[in-house]
Amino acid sequence: MKPELKHIVGIECLTVESSEATTAVVFFHGYGANMHDLFPLWEMWHKEKFSWFFPNGVQALPMGYYEGRAWFPIDMAALELALRNNTPRDMGNTIPPGFKEVINQLELMLLELNQKYKKVIIGGFSQGAMCASHLAMRPGIKVDGLILLSGNLVAESLLPPSARALPFYQSHGSSDAVLPLSGAKLLERRLHQLNFQGKLHVFDGGHTIPNSVINEVKTFLHQFE
Repeated sequence: MKPELKHIVGIECLTVESSEATTAVVFFHGYGANMHDLFPLWEMWHKEKFSWFFPNGVQALPMGYYEGRAWFPIDMAALELALRNNTPRDMGNTIPPGFKEVINQLELMLLELNQKYKKVIIGGFSQGAMCASHLAMRPGIKVDGLILLSGNLVAESLLPPSARALPFYQSHGSSDAVLPLSGAKLLERRLHQLNFQGKLHVFDGGHTIPNSVINEVKTFLHQFE
C-alpha cells in the first residue's frame, strides 16, 4: 500500500488504497491544516483493512512556511474576541460563507467512493468534523460510520428533519478554547434526535487529538473490518 495523490471530482486527495479493501475511510482536516496533517493516523487505525482518503481543503491559506487549507472561511475577529473574553461561540445558527457549496462538492466525492466501495466511513477534526456531520445526514450518500473529533454543531438550519441512523464516535476536550464543549454537546443531541448510535467522549485537554481518542477511534473502527 503506497500513498498516492489523486483528484476526485476536482478535490485533491492523499490516498492509500488497498485492492482488497471493501471499506473506504475519508478524513477531513481542520482549518489551517492540509491533507498531510492527519495522514499518519491511517497507520494507527487498521491500515491493512481499509482504503484511506485524506482530502485537501478547497481554500488555500498561506501560513508562511507551508500552505494551509480550509473547507470554508471563519470569522477570525469573532474567534479572537471569544478567546480573549473566554466566551463560547454558538455556531449552530451560523451558515459560513461557501459552506453549502463545499458540502455539495464533497457529496459528489463521496458518491464516487460509493460506487467503488461497499462501505464508506467519514470523519474529521474541527472544521472537518463539521463537514462530516452534515455529509452523514445527506440522503443521497451511503455513509456507514461517522467520526467527529473536536467539532461543533454548525448551520443547523441546513440539517434534514430525518436521516438514516448510523453509528458514530465523537470526542471533545473539556477545555477547548477554539470550539466550545457546549457546541459539541449540541451536536451530540442533534445526532441522537436523528437516532444515530454513539456518545460524546470528553477528555481533559483542549483543541487536539490525544492518544486516548486515537485508541478509541481504533476500537470504533473494529466493527467495520
